[in-house]
Amino acid sequence: MVDGGVVDGGGGVTARPGPRLVVPAYFHPAVRPADWATLAGWGSAVRLVVLNLADGPGPIHDPAFDAPLAAVRAAGAAVACYVDTGYRSRPVHEVAADLARYRDRYPADRTVFFDRVSATGDDLDHYAGLAERARAVGMGTVVFNHGVHPDPAYARYADLLGTFEGTWEQYRRAVVPRWARQRDPAGALHLVDSVPRRRLAQARALVARHGAGAAYITDAAADRVHGPNPWRRLPAIGPW
Repeated sequence: MVDGGVVDGGGGVTARPGPRLVVPAYFHPAVRPADWATLAGWGSAVRLVVLNLADGPGPIHDPAFDAPLAAVRAAGAAVACYVDTGYRSRPVHEVAADLARYRDRYPADRTVFFDRVSATGDDLDHYAGLAERARAVGMGTVVFNHGVHPDPAYARYADLLGTFEGTWEQYRRAVVPRWARQRDPAGALHLVDSVPRRRLAQARALVARHGAGAAYITDAAADRVHGPNPWRRLPAIGPW
């Protein structure tokens, strides 16, 4: 049994109350084909699958993703296009170009996952403009991934705020501000890596106590062998 779903006899997942999964699927179907097949089997436990080809849309359309993405969508999950904002360092025209490439190459997807989003109020107008531009080109859902709790005013412009991204040891010590606890949990996303397998149940319970309605928990970690990407595969155990 998992938060957000119950594993059935065929390996799929049926919906139940609790945090739903937002999966940073930063792995290629040619490298991890079984992971993409497993991901489709998680069904309605998955809220979003984040499509990140090369820290963005990549240079060209990659047909290797077509069938796996179709399977994920058919299972009931939305697909979000990954766009790096560089904590405001990327010019607006570059961000807009990434959005246009996703729309041209993967037209079925109407959700944008803005990553490395600033957290300070000084940059609020910049990101409000990005959200407005994204919605104007057809993005029905906007995600801001700050990785920390931002100025609460950011919640006016995004449907989902990524308010934690880090390791299990950091998550255990994380403090959730009052304004975040008072919000609808459906608007908060927590991404936790480096979780020991024996601590997965504890991590799931902590997500609920921290008031996040969307989460992803993995035992994978950034390291010298595999590089800085803890989202390079699915977790070794279960749909977390």
